[in-house]
Amino acid sequence: MFPYLKEGDIVFFKKYKKNKSILKNRQIVIFNHPVKNKKLIKRIKSVNQNNVEVIGDNIKFSEDSNKFGLINKEKIIGIFTSKLIIPKLKNFLIQKNRSTSLNPK
Repeated sequence: MFPYLKEGDIVFFKKYKKNKSILKNRQIVIFNHPVKNKKLIKRIKSVNQNNVEVIGDNIKFSEDSNKFGLINKEKIIGIFTSKLIIPKLKNFLIQKNRSTSLNPK
C-alpha cells in the first residue's frame, strides 16, 4: 500500500480521550513512541482492551508494532481526521514555519 501521509503533510486530528474516544481498525492515530522520544502517525491494525497494534502504510520501511510491539492506549494523543491538500497553502505554511525556526538574529 502507498503511504497516505507523507513527511511535511499538515494533518488535523481530534484529541484522544481515554474511555470516551472509540478506536477502530484502519483509523490513523498520532501517538508517542513507546521507547523513543518522538511522535508517530500510524494506522491501527487491531485494538484490544488496553493496547493497540499499529502498522505503517509502507510496511517495508515502517517503524511500527512489528518493531516495537503493541502500544498502550495511554500513549495515543489523537485520532487523525483530515490532511491539508491545497498545495499552495501547504507550501506557504511550511515556508512560514521554516522562516521562523531558522537561526533568528
